[in-house]
Amino acid sequence: MPATTGPWPIRVVNHRARFFWGVLTLCLLPLAALAQEPEENAESSAVSSAISSASKSSEAPLYPSRDIRNKSLIAAAMDDEAQWLETEHGKILALYRPTEAKKTLGVLILFHAAENPQLWPPMLENLRANLPRYGWETLAISLPQRYQAAVPARPSSSSASASASSASAETEAAADGPPAEETVAASSSSAPSSSSAASSSVAREVLIATYVDAAFNFLKEKGQLNTVALTDNSSAFQIMQTLAPQIKDNSRDTTVVDGPLQALIITNLQQQEPITKQELETIFGAKQLPVLDLFFAPVDAGQMQARELHKAVAMRKKVADYQQLLIDDQPKSVEQDHQSFVLGRVRGFMQQKASGTELKVQSENAQQ
Repeated sequence: MPATTGPWPIRVVNHRARFFWGVLTLCLLPLAALAQEPEENAESSAVSSAISSASKSSEAPLYPSRDIRNKSLIAAAMDDEAQWLETEHGKILALYRPTEAKKTLGVLILFHAAENPQLWPPMLENLRANLPRYGWETLAISLPQRYQAAVPARPSSSSASASASSASAETEAAADGPPAEETVAASSSSAPSSSSAASSSVAREVLIATYVDAAFNFLKEKGQLNTVALTDNSSAFQIMQTLAPQIKDNSRDTTVVDGPLQALIITNLQQQEPITKQELETIFGAKQLPVLDLFFAPVDAGQMQARELHKAVAMRKKVADYQQLLIDDQPKSVEQDHQSFVLGRVRGFMQQKASGTELKVQSENAQQ
């Protein structure tokens, strides 16, 4: 009996030990899983929270586009000058500055191929801000650029962390919107529809034609008929494509242009976009229209060739009053400079060629 019964107590003890460790393992496994679960839940919660906040912010955007947001903020900051002009492709922002003198001589419309007014060259801003001091009102309108800026591609996300960072970036971009006071200012401007959105589907020359018509309609409503147009070389052809057919020869008085404008100023600011020979023939199509053609330093072979071409076409088209001016290095024009070199030359040209000519037109119409 001792030989056969001796091992049983040991076997009973071993079975009891195995049972004890099995129960302990079953108890510890859920605890280990619970210890890892917060980390996974925290990561997934961060991703879902970022995506949820981004989707919520995109549900009700404050503005139709970033471009309209920028222009709405400019309009709110310059509410005494900002004008929203209606076009068939949406509203556009124009900056109108009335005269600051006793006598109004006319108005200068400034067209430039910069989508936003804050990107205007200092020289044009100097003219826009200071000509009203000398009796010339100004109306500034930004035109669509000739070459649209390339939009960088969005990088693809291959993991949950990449998705979280992308969603976080979108959230920050959405949060980049204006504060509460800017939102109120924008809402007061009736949230204009985006004209830049239309530019993706409408040809640039069509948009420019509608912008030009809107500018002249605005001035007609104000009774301002004595107009001078200033345009950069990037958009001179498109503008004159609209205006040149409206200019007729005036045999009674060659000093008064029978058309929507009395003089043209070309600022050759984009040397990388020279005007072609065919475009110049359209621009110089009205031989009675005085033209001031401005070129700027530095001078290179390309500019010299462009200057010769402009002059040759103007002579061939028999432009009665064509002036070409090369402006050497001058102190940088700023808004506060009331006596800049360019301001003086432009003002002198308009004073001589277009000052108060609408009075002559009115008197002739009255006699008829």
